Amino acid sequence: MKKTNFLLLFVFLISTVLYPKIIYQPLEQAIFAKVNDETLSEELLVSRSMIVYLLSDIYNSYPEFYSALTKTATGVDLMNTYLQDQALKIVNQVLFIQFVEQKNIDLQREHIWSNIEENFSKTFKDVGIPDEEIDNYLLALGYTSKTNYLEDAYYSTLYNNSISALYTKIIQETEVSDVEMTEEYQNNKASYKSEPSADIKLIIFNSTEDASYTYNRIIEGYYTYDEVYEQTGSATSMRIILKDDSNSIVRTVKSNPPGFITTPLLYDAQNNTYALLKIERKYPEKQLTFEEAKDQIIFTLKDKKAQEYFDKVLPTEFQKFQEESSIILNSDMF
Repeated sequence: MKKTNFLLLFVFLISTVLYPKIIYQPLEQAIFAKVNDETLSEELLVSRSMIVYLLSDIYNSYPEFYSALTKTATGVDLMNTYLQDQALKIVNQVLFIQFVEQKNIDLQREHIWSNIEENFSKTFKDVGIPDEEIDNYLLALGYTSKTNYLEDAYYSTLYNNSISALYTKIIQETEVSDVEMTEEYQNNKASYKSEPSADIKLIIFNSTEDASYTYNRIIEGYYTYDEVYEQTGSATSMRIILKDDSNSIVRTVKSNPPGFITTPLLYDAQNNTYALLKIERKYPEKQLTFEEAKDQIIFTLKDKKAQEYFDKVLPTEFQKFQEESSIILNSDMF
């Protein structure tokens, strides 16, 4: 299983796991839960549950059902059950964040909050939404305030980062032996191959006119590509993997021999820059020797052990942390 898919599966499982001891007692009016010493706002629950958006949509589309949902004991009980389920999912995620932090992993909470706040201001400024209209825009998305939006983004980021940080810690602390590496290579030798690649040079231009002019001068023999490359400050070289056929540069390199110089091609659509590309050398796929594949073998073995930790060890560790934690839900709300 690839790391990305594995972590996505873990996100789903850990966010829906239930836990034992929950205490119901009065808390401050704006607080729906207290997880150990961390308080969680009612606004966070409202936005995560999308209850405002859902009720508004039901009111506009199914007014009779809305009436039954908000004015009958059965309907109110159904809403309360839904809200408590959403509350427990948030609490469980916050518990996991705390679980990761108690392993001496710094999730840089202050830095994350600052980044989210800075990006919030920049985003609305870039799209041209006036300050006086931001609250209405956020309300349409289900957020009751700017603080609510920031808090939701903050905990989502913290939770995702905590999973990645724990994975990284396990990878860094895991050791593999020479015997394990040899067995892995012998048993899965066919999977340790270099990907087809190529070395290319690029000369970047700010307009297609400049690129076309330079291309024509090279073709007509006034100077060589390499002479322009050496004298241009916007030139660069790189090795690219030749597997993504959706990439126009990859397609061009795959279908032409070393030494080939392209006509001007669009390099960066956002900045409207163009490039002349020269293929320097192409490398076919080949079987890697043990030494060539060593780093990849080590990562593969560590990744397998990390997956074993998440599958077999982590559930027990996290359950123990849950049992030792203080989880209080506001009895005035649930």
